[in-house]
Amino acid sequence: MNLTLKKTLTYSMLMTLGACLILSDHRLSADEKPEHKASNANPESSITVNNCRIKLIDRVILGSDRPGVLEFVEPNEGELVKKGQVIAALKSDALQAAKATAKKKATNDIEIRYSQKARDTAYVELEMNLDINKRVRNTISKLDIKRLTLNAEKSDLQIEQAQLEFEMNKLQLNEIDAQIEETKIIAPFDGIVTKKFRSTGEVVRHGDEVLELVSTKRVKVESYVNIEDTWMFQVGTPVQVQLDIPGVRLPIEEKTYTGKIIFIDVEVEPIHGKSIRVWAEVENRDNDLKAGYMATMKILTDKSDSKVAQKTEVK
Repeated sequence: MNLTLKKTLTYSMLMTLGACLILSDHRLSADEKPEHKASNANPESSITVNNCRIKLIDRVILGSDRPGVLEFVEPNEGELVKKGQVIAALKSDALQAAKATAKKKATNDIEIRYSQKARDTAYVELEMNLDINKRVRNTISKLDIKRLTLNAEKSDLQIEQAQLEFEMNKLQLNEIDAQIEETKIIAPFDGIVTKKFRSTGEVVRHGDEVLELVSTKRVKVESYVNIEDTWMFQVGTPVQVQLDIPGVRLPIEEKTYTGKIIFIDVEVEPIHGKSIRVWAEVENRDNDLKAGYMATMKILTDKSDSKVAQKTEVK
């Protein structure tokens, strides 16, 4: 009986010890869980790129499409022009005279109407002779009937020829209009004239520079990003830009400008320490951002992406 009691007590002690060990393990696991969650938390993600250079996007040198003498060069340096405005043109007196002649031809349909009347006469004559032969057989010889038939068919071809010449005259008028348009230099966008290479009365050759036109409504902010950071953003990713002008401190350096990534180069630049060239388009509503200024650009990567890394500074 005493042996049985000892076995029972021993079994109870082992069970109690096992329960304590299990409870302790559960408590230890519960204590470790908050630490694991804290280690996975991601801070706000962005990439700060220093030493960015501001460049113009819309900057063109306008030239002459054909040789000639400049009839006028309207704007001066510093003047604003509108998109579609004729800002310079070559003399086109000969072309204007040729256009007047071509316009007369393109609106003259007398030849078509004359050919139609000639056709009507030819068919009437043929019908009359055929009717005579129906009443009195062989009055008109077969040769004469054949001649009259061919003459009627010829009149049909004369109408087609007159219509073709009429359409060709219209095309010639369009061609002269195109040549006159080539004498004009038209502003491709709203902008400001920054350089004037030629003046009224100067002789120019094909391709000679006449004016330089610049738009400051948008600018390019360009720099190099470390290759390991390029997977964190893509074309269209928003950016924030602040001026960083060396040697001075201006109020506009506190201002932030918004834009988006437009270009990510397909080549690595080993000379810049295995970096990739990128640039963003930024609105320049107040014309604060001037070509040549230095700036700092913050690329706002996708904060919801689990792969986003911490802030990286590129110098």
